[in-house]
Amino acid sequence: MDSGFGAYLDRLSSNGPLRAATMLLNTVAATAAIFLVVTGVVDLFSRYSAFSGTAGPVTGIVLGTVIAAVSLVGIVGPAKRSQHICGAYAGLAAVLVAVQLVALVALWLQPVDAEDSLARAWTKLYESDPATIRYVEQDLRCCGFRNPLDMPVPAHCSIKKKYGFAAGCLAPLQSAWEQRRTSIAWAGMVLVSAQLLALMLGVDLARRYKRSREGYQQLAGSEEADSAAQAA
Repeated sequence: MDSGFGAYLDRLSSNGPLRAATMLLNTVAATAAIFLVVTGVVDLFSRYSAFSGTAGPVTGIVLGTVIAAVSLVGIVGPAKRSQHICGAYAGLAAVLVAVQLVALVALWLQPVDAEDSLARAWTKLYESDPATIRYVEQDLRCCGFRNPLDMPVPAHCSIKKKYGFAAGCLAPLQSAWEQRRTSIAWAGMVLVSAQLLALMLGVDLARRYKRSREGYQQLAGSEEADSAAQAA
């Protein structure tokens, strides 16, 4: 951006709050996206990944990286007062918000009862990785899948509660899954809302920069015409 146009924009103080709000919202979105990436990496290497699978954490890592990159564009555009960067940000953010809305709807429409998928994961671990089952039983203070007689790794299991963990692990696993599903859905809606608002401000900012550049070019043209007339 040339210095003359920059000075012209500096005189248009009405764009200042809009620039600040757009940059702030994108900073919040970028921070949330980094947290999403970190959470995805942690979940990917968690002992509970056998129950949640790798699709969710990998999706979180990829989506968080893309959101952070787009948000960075949304910060740079207003910072450089660039019509073209703000316009590019608006296009990228529109596609990204649409993808996230589809993902949130798909998440919300998933069946709440995850017993079948949890049972398959428990059976697989029972046959190939009993150490993970032992870790889950100790962590959740439970024993076996549905009850202490259902595929337990009986280091801490007992029919009588006073001698060990007498409850099955299905209920706490389902509760954790439902809480995580609800938390992701609400966090996603808040993040998408912030991005949608930033998108609207970015579009308005790009439009204002376009009008400002046109006004600046007309002003520069008239000044050149006046100078030519005075020289003649």
